[in-house]
Amino acid sequence: MEMRELVGQFVERMQVLRHLVPILPDEQLYVRFESDDETALLLIGKESAARGMENDERKTLTVRGSKEALASLLNGELKLQQLVRLREVHVSGSFRHLLLLESLLHLAKPYRDVG
Repeated sequence: MEMRELVGQFVERMQVLRHLVPILPDEQLYVRFESDDETALLLIGKESAARGMENDERKTLTVRGSKEALASLLNGELKLQQLVRLREVHVSGSFRHLLLLESLLHLAKPYRDVG
């Protein structure tokens, strides 16, 4: 699956989960997911989570890694900090933004039936 599709699915899950709105930043945060051959940009903010093209480096968090590592992150299989510790992904940007992204990824994990 392409990274844009994975990011799109994450955006759809975030839009459905209205309880995430209080923790969304007032100003847009840009999250750039980069693998060897693909880049996907995600905008996170109170207005609406969407994919976009504008860019401001001070408000950008870049998550760089293999396509497999980014897929496991966006699918909720592994946490961002786990992937950083395993050196599967590298994150550059504000630590506060990293924690926000990790919270959103965790809270918007796809629901899986138990049992």
